[in-house]
Amino acid sequence: MADTAVRGARRARAHAARSRRRPRGGAWLVGGLAALLLAQLVVAQPAAAVEACRTRAPGTELPDGAGSYPLIDQLGLRQAWDLATGSGVLVAVVDSGVDAEHPDLDGAVRRGSTYEGVNDEREFDRTTPAAQEDCEGHGTAVAGLIAARRAEGDRMAGVAPAATVYPVRVAGGIERATVGTIAAAIGDAVDSGARVLNLSFALPTDYEPIREAVARAVAEDVVVVAAAGNEGNQGVSGGHMYPAAYDGVLAVGAVGNDGQPMDVSNAGPWVDLAGYGEEMAVVAPEGSGYRVESGTSFAAAQVSGAAALVLSRFPDLPAAEVARRLTESATQVGGGVNDRTGAGIVDPFGALTHLSGDTDSAGEAAPPGHIPVQPIPTSEPLLSATAATALAWSGGLLLAVVLGLAAAPAVRRAAARGWRAGPDPRPAPGTERPANLPPANAGRRPQPGRLDWLDGSESPSTTSSAHPSRNRTR
Repeated sequence: MADTAVRGARRARAHAARSRRRPRGGAWLVGGLAALLLAQLVVAQPAAAVEACRTRAPGTELPDGAGSYPLIDQLGLRQAWDLATGSGVLVAVVDSGVDAEHPDLDGAVRRGSTYEGVNDEREFDRTTPAAQEDCEGHGTAVAGLIAARRAEGDRMAGVAPAATVYPVRVAGGIERATVGTIAAAIGDAVDSGARVLNLSFALPTDYEPIREAVARAVAEDVVVVAAAGNEGNQGVSGGHMYPAAYDGVLAVGAVGNDGQPMDVSNAGPWVDLAGYGEEMAVVAPEGSGYRVESGTSFAAAQVSGAAALVLSRFPDLPAAEVARRLTESATQVGGGVNDRTGAGIVDPFGALTHLSGDTDSAGEAAPPGHIPVQPIPTSEPLLSATAATALAWSGGLLLAVVLGLAAAPAVRRAAARGWRAGPDPRPAPGTERPANLPPANAGRRPQPGRLDWLDGSESPSTTSSAHPSRNRTR
């Protein structure tokens, strides 16, 4: 910083010397004093971009009655976390920085880099600060939505709570940085080895250095996610925003808590997906608090977190396949693809379980991480149609024979009865009586009725048991 000021003072003195025309007397004295004054101003006022944070953006504590983070239910994250949590995936965030001291980001932030603008031909300085900081809080909010750690009660959690964030801080804010500084910051993020690159900013102009830096990230197989912007252009002609509209970039719009597009969210055929962006509680720097933010920046962070989940479960999946899973599994808004929400609201669980054909139209094998739907197995019949018919006829004939044999005795008995119902009148074999024997009851005395004593006599009567007056009184 001191060397920069000294160089500025030297340039000012040299400029003053070249501009002098050897004035005489008092004019010379006035010119010299003016040059000295200009040199002092340059020394006393270094570039604003290299100054430390003048303002801070601390948050407030969540109320005691706050339940689990609403985004967990909105995106179905608990079901997704049963399959993947983002472990092993590095997500680069090019933004205003990340406050790594926040408790929700403990262990989630890697040592990153800072880009500061300078007033010379170098355009910027790159440093690797010992402690990560964030003056504005925008980058910290984005990082929290991507990888905030889960805590008791899930009062706050990122979409990929086990992922790691690599912060690339653009001091002074993206909107005040030069094109070369932004392009260099994107290149730094790619060099970090990150698999996902979050760019939560939107520019109305297509700058070649930024376009080339993004194209390099896409070529390096990085999933690039960018915010669509908050100008509410509604997809009018010329409403493209960059880097979201570049080829190979997932452009993300925003929906409200009701799932409908937000009016401020830019629209166009270049929008690919949407995330929630209305009044979201986000992690704030300078302590352990939170604040409320809205916009497509935070919707983009949700898509970056979902991409980290997919890569955590399928580490060999190419970036293009990750993007395909995210778009094909999205929840459509308004019944189909449109310019405001693209394919729909990102669905992390759907992306993790998305299925499609196991080969493409050219018959090529499915990509890594793909779970094809297997066809229902078909089994060949044991017998041909002719053999099955012959077997059926044979079975029927055999059954008829068995039934005929079983019914033969019954047929003979029925014929002996003259086909009348009742027992067989013929005696059983071996029980026939000889013809010269008297009847079985010959010479026997008829037995009195066993119930005749009911008429009041002392002993059973010898008369017929059918006594017509036995119950009369005399």
